[in-house]
Amino acid sequence: MRIAFFNYSDLASGAEALIDDTITTLLARGVEARLYVMDQFTDRPYVRQLPHFPGERRVEYWFRKATGWNNVMYPSTMFLGFDRWIKGADVWHFHNLHGHFASIPMLARLSRKRAVVLSPVDQFLATGYCTYTLGCNRFRDACGECPQLDLPYPGISRDATASLLAIKKSAINKSRFNILVHTKYLAEFYASTFVAQCPIEQMYYGVNTKIFRPLDRSFAARQFAITPDADVLTIGLIHSDIDDKRKGLLSYLDPLKELANKFPGRIRVLLVGRASDQIKSFSSNIMPILTLPFQTGKESLAAALNLCDLLLYPTRADNLSLTCLNALACGVPVISSDVGGQSEAVIDNVNGFLCNPDRPEEFIERIDQMVRMSDLVNRLSLGARKSATEKFDLDVYVDKLIEYYDRVARRHDHA
Repeated sequence: MRIAFFNYSDLASGAEALIDDTITTLLARGVEARLYVMDQFTDRPYVRQLPHFPGERRVEYWFRKATGWNNVMYPSTMFLGFDRWIKGADVWHFHNLHGHFASIPMLARLSRKRAVVLSPVDQFLATGYCTYTLGCNRFRDACGECPQLDLPYPGISRDATASLLAIKKSAINKSRFNILVHTKYLAEFYASTFVAQCPIEQMYYGVNTKIFRPLDRSFAARQFAITPDADVLTIGLIHSDIDDKRKGLLSYLDPLKELANKFPGRIRVLLVGRASDQIKSFSSNIMPILTLPFQTGKESLAAALNLCDLLLYPTRADNLSLTCLNALACGVPVISSDVGGQSEAVIDNVNGFLCNPDRPEEFIERIDQMVRMSDLVNRLSLGARKSATEKFDLDVYVDKLIEYYDRVARRHDHA
């Protein structure tokens, strides 16, 4: 079996880490797999530059700047099959189509002849533009007058959301896409939209529990020249981009400092991610803040997670955070928002707590409990590791994925 993966990059955040884990595990099982990307940052042997025409990216950039039509003007998409390796693949598996690397309408046409799987990790495939609707229901009708035009990502130059939604509806209608999502939340969402005309399957993705596992705290601390302190509750704020407003991490620094005033010398924060060093001004004797850059290596990220007694993840919208799953696998309890698919991994009072994203005091109250009750931290830690190994193991995920690819390929051959 040969699987061609496609994504905008081989180095960014959770989706890219999942693709990397999936491909390396498939290769270990004897399955041929490659990742084709528009932006290549690593020298991994299975990563290739996505075939495209000279100057195409520049043309596409100015086209979408002038029209607002994202992910439409990529003529090279129609010629992907001219690459010998891609042509010989049994399944083409696309991720993050909002990343400006493929034309959705052209890909829909190709799916009539090729077995194409799309794995949306958000709501983008059914909206005119946004990755998360945040309660807006304009996409149910025709979009337009979009309230999220200022999003830094995916980014749009003007309100072309109504026409983009019409383009997507037309493309889906003409396609033979197979939709693979990783949460029940997203499966139910797409089943309620025009995407429901495509076959939709749900499969929990996996975490490499051999890498993401509980480690000796002193060993983990030495990786970053940090002094471990068993008497301090270390709160992890971890994301590829610390200042991402949707994740809401920075908005909790002031409430955490207020809580730290109640427990002098008992609380510290570990910030991990891009722009983390810009937050050092918040650090104080009452609440020290340790900062680490974005960790691209799995082993170093696992070590950073093992420095935490809990992960605080107050996201406003999410499918299911891989950072949270990695934390659980390391035996780190998670306090997160009860949004999207988070409740499919974070179980209240078993491996962490779920809170209302509009009530920041709930998050602080839970942290207050954990400062006071060390036995609670220990119990949740055991529950965290157990839930990750039982429900989100990478090997189990890849077993199911190989079976899925086989079904998709056979269904396409017999259509």
